[in-house]
Amino acid sequence: MQQAAICHHVDLSRISFKGTLDTLHHFADAIRAVDGKTRQQVQLYNEMLRVIALDQLPIRPYRSEPRAKKRRPKNYHLLTEPRKTMEITQHRSHHKAVLS
Repeated sequence: MQQAAICHHVDLSRISFKGTLDTLHHFADAIRAVDGKTRQQVQLYNEMLRVIALDQLPIRPYRSEPRAKKRRPKNYHLLTEPRKTMEITQHRSHHKAVLS
């Protein structure tokens, strides 16, 4: 991504990471197929950098991506002892039960 940004004068933050991965997967077999043919490999590599640089993200000012959990944790206890010896509290109750 950095090399594509430098070669094609594109801001690195505008290049799509997922698009770069997809492009790498598409070009990997083609570059491997011309093994030993340096000129063709360089041409494919340069074309790959061009495609990566063209796949830009839209400008989204004031956009933030907060890190947060999407789902609440489940109401189950962690199994921290062997099953035969662990005592757990019943759901929504304070009575203890022994797992068997």
